[in-house]
Amino acid sequence: AGPEKHSFCGAIYAKCCNFVPVGSMAFLNVLIIWLCFVNRPHALAYLTVYMIHHAYVYLFHVTAFSLVGQLKIRSSELMNYRELHDERILEREERSEVPHPEELVWEDLMHFVILPNYKEDIDILREAIDTLAISTLARSQMGLVLAMEDGEPNVQEKAEELLEEYRLKFKYVMATYHPPGLPNEMPGKSSNTRWAAQRLWSFLDAEGMDKDRVVLTVADADSDFHPVFFRGVDVPRDVDPGQAHAGGDHLPAAHHALQKLPLPARRRQALLPLRDPARAGKFVGPLGDAAALLDDGIMSNLAEKVGGWDPDWISEDWHMFLNCLLPQQGGQTSVHAILLPVINYTPEDESWWGSLMARWTQAKRHALGIAEMVYYLATLPQAIAECEDCGAVCYLLGRGVPIMYKMFAIHIVMGTYSVYSSINGPLLWWVWTHPEEGSLGSWRDFWMYLSLYNGIFCSVLFLGLNVLNVTLYNGIKDRIVPPAKNTCPPGWVYMYSAPHYLFMLAGATLMSPVMTTAGFLAEWIAAVKTAKSHKFEYVVALKPSAAKHKN
Repeated sequence: AGPEKHSFCGAIYAKCCNFVPVGSMAFLNVLIIWLCFVNRPHALAYLTVYMIHHAYVYLFHVTAFSLVGQLKIRSSELMNYRELHDERILEREERSEVPHPEELVWEDLMHFVILPNYKEDIDILREAIDTLAISTLARSQMGLVLAMEDGEPNVQEKAEELLEEYRLKFKYVMATYHPPGLPNEMPGKSSNTRWAAQRLWSFLDAEGMDKDRVVLTVADADSDFHPVFFRGVDVPRDVDPGQAHAGGDHLPAAHHALQKLPLPARRRQALLPLRDPARAGKFVGPLGDAAALLDDGIMSNLAEKVGGWDPDWISEDWHMFLNCLLPQQGGQTSVHAILLPVINYTPEDESWWGSLMARWTQAKRHALGIAEMVYYLATLPQAIAECEDCGAVCYLLGRGVPIMYKMFAIHIVMGTYSVYSSINGPLLWWVWTHPEEGSLGSWRDFWMYLSLYNGIFCSVLFLGLNVLNVTLYNGIKDRIVPPAKNTCPPGWVYMYSAPHYLFMLAGATLMSPVMTTAGFLAEWIAAVKTAKSHKFEYVVALKPSAAKHKN
């Protein structure tokens, strides 16, 4: 009866965790509305604290650290990673250190890039593979794994065509075919990646390759890798190679279609790339910024140790990081940034409205990452129970709490900001014009002016944010297809920083309410779905064909 009761209680607890996202958002929204009816001055004080936090997360943090991140990216692009590696070896020799028995030399590391895809345009896949093939490591230290879905029509013919075309450009090329309808699987990128990784591990065993010296990089089918990205993937020398987990800097900057996006989607897509250089600028930060990035590399033995990618969760990158973090899975895990941008297409359809809806589809899928809060909370008791000592528990909580805060700042704040920002202005005006409501006493003026000055500060940061949008674009525009003749605004706007900035500022000012409202709705849809289950239908947003952009 004891184990059965324990199992029943665990199931109840896990189900309660499903309601944490929607419950948190509902509580915060109801709280501010209730305060406005009960005590408006205190509501203003609470709302001011919320708005200051939002200003930090979405304006100050992004603006300040994106600037630092962009500078680090420029420095990384000029870095000679082979010389850096040799310098480390010389430093060890000068200190007369005994090499670690498992220490890697430059030529030891093998890269396998897994490209999960389903019904992708073959030329889009070629573009992604070409950015891998130009690496100086491609023929000597890189393998290509085409992770195909067996349910796609004519998939084997497409895979064979690509394998034949690129066979001589990589040391290894292979294709895997994920069968549909496997038990306990949810169709999507994660289950396809899991199948491909399992086939790859069998191949490594058959070849007698040391998995301690293999890095798996999982990328989107349309990823555009920096030419020296894989030279920057360097296993740290001061940790066990079996526990090294490296992440790559991912900039979803629409390297082929940015100028063709509808203005509301363009505003959202302009903000997203800034957050990743900000994460790079702060890496590794005090709030746990060392989290899995979207195009992530992981040591093969660590991926195998945690059982590979979970086939019934939609977020394969964050979820894999959490699996590696939890002690009953991967134990202590370190994350290292590779500050060389990977950029991708944005969703696009044939029409203006179609492109907007494609971006909305993608936003709803991204919002489903809120389910990772559920996974971490549901798994935490078991993880704590399996910790060997108090130090392991402290490590787990010390790493986990900042990650939970990050998820809160991304998802929960986005699911409440539209309500809070709509109330902020009218509430400030009410308190300002009704001094008789003196429940704050001498603190009334403090909170009023703090709210007012925070708004002014946010406006200044907003101007700086759009400057960084332009500088980021200028830094990668040689990897972006030039705008077509029929774009609005005309292509010359993007050629010069001043008109580009003015256009960005005008578009951001007009479309920010649209963007925040769309984000609000996407997060609520995701939270309601998560309350029911963590298993979702994986919906892929439409992407352009390569031929379309050549015309």
